[in-house]
Amino acid sequence: MPGGGPARSRMVRSALRLVSVAFGVLSGTVSVATGLHDHSLGVFAVGLDVLADVTGSAVLIWRFRDEQRRPGPASRSETRAAVVVAIALAVVAVTLTVQSAAALANGSRPGTSGVTLAAAGVSLVVLTPLAYAKHRLGERMASRALQGDGALSGVGAASSLPALTALVLYDTLGWWQADRVAALIVAAIAAAEAWHTAPRHRAGT
Repeated sequence: MPGGGPARSRMVRSALRLVSVAFGVLSGTVSVATGLHDHSLGVFAVGLDVLADVTGSAVLIWRFRDEQRRPGPASRSETRAAVVVAIALAVVAVTLTVQSAAALANGSRPGTSGVTLAAAGVSLVVLTPLAYAKHRLGERMASRALQGDGALSGVGAASSLPALTALVLYDTLGWWQADRVAALIVAAIAAAEAWHTAPRHRAGT
């Protein structure tokens, strides 16, 4: 972990600005609610990941405020934050895998609405630059927790595109399976990021 000083203090303040939870609570709730209402696992996946990102961001707020109060190495709070982020990613992966498998087995069809499409679109526009900023700052700060939270934002952004594509394919071609496959793709990405974020894996122990 890099030492303290004015530069480190500025990065900590920047990190706290990036992990605001306000957008995540609103966007995630809307996406989960509309996804469940329309039986769209792709949009549900977006919302679930955004809410998981809120959990990671809340922990990172604690982690960086702890560093503000006690400048210097923050290995313990950093490790705890990384564990929470990894668990959040793993929960997303497991939940989406189970839901997608059940939907494919049952043959249930998704629905579409303007709110559903808007929720996915807004998440794509907002989360893409946010994921990049978190990952870049996390690398500069040597914070795998912040990089993992960036991955959560990135998975949310990445899941928005296949979710939108799947809904279009269902509306135009009747390919209801596309929505379920989109959710499985998000689950696989989340699982990989969970493994990558976990402190034990990153430490090589």
